Amino acid sequence: MRRVSSVKKMKLNERSVAHYATCDSPPDKTGFLFKKGERNTSYHRRWFVLKGNMLFYFEERDSREPIGVIVLEGCTVELCESAEEFAFAVKFDCAKARVYKMAAESHAAMESWVKALSRASFDYMRLVVKELEDQLEELQQAVAGAAAGGSQASLKSTRRSQRAQSRSDASSSSSSITSITMPSQRSQHGEVQLSSGSSRENGVAWSKAAATAALANGYTDVASPCVAWKGKADSDGAAPPPPVPPRRQGASLESTVSPGTDCFYKLHQWYGRDVEELREQWLQGQ
Repeated sequence: MRRVSSVKKMKLNERSVAHYATCDSPPDKTGFLFKKGERNTSYHRRWFVLKGNMLFYFEERDSREPIGVIVLEGCTVELCESAEEFAFAVKFDCAKARVYKMAAESHAAMESWVKALSRASFDYMRLVVKELEDQLEELQQAVAGAAAGGSQASLKSTRRSQRAQSRSDASSSSSSITSITMPSQRSQHGEVQLSSGSSRENGVAWSKAAATAALANGYTDVASPCVAWKGKADSDGAAPPPPVPPRRQGASLESTVSPGTDCFYKLHQWYGRDVEELREQWLQGQ
């Protein structure tokens, strides 16, 4: 088997190369081409098998071993002028390297072989891998940027929601405080109306004029219209209970039973007299 190197001579194990050429590993491309001989300049029809960067050619399609191999590193594939139609050449960078001229059976086959051979070298594969790595890096950066932008947008949205919630809470608090304020008048059904000159105590209107006319026990003898209760009956027909009565205003703090006890100290002394009398009687009895 003939061994061909693009730059310098390479020592190849013929048995290993022949096994690789005929093993079950799928080839990149196969087909018949016309190859121009080195000594015999005529074109010979050969069966070519492309695997990786190695182009094997056999004498026949059913041949058990290849008759030669071309290592496609540091080469260029281009069209050339030749007596054969659809011809192309495989050239290497080295000045003394051999130029391989081949011809296809059709124009489509020629284009297909030129494309496949041009992409077979590891240099080309290295460029493809580098380009794919650059594209992957750009895609990862774009995804990272989109994720960062999405997180910032989500953070801004969360902050806007929190501010809106705070404003809503503040508005609710303000409205609740406003609703607690005491109205000056209520409806006529089941509620007490405030008259001018009267004040509210425990939810009931209380007339100051009536308070000034209070008796000594703190209750008025005049039925004031301000404390009249007219509750609206509920669904069962029973009237609701009246409101808590107002505090007695204007009443004298002096007890009617013990005159002169208008303060707690005098009242305590007045009741203490009975205790002193009982104590004296008890001592005398001893």
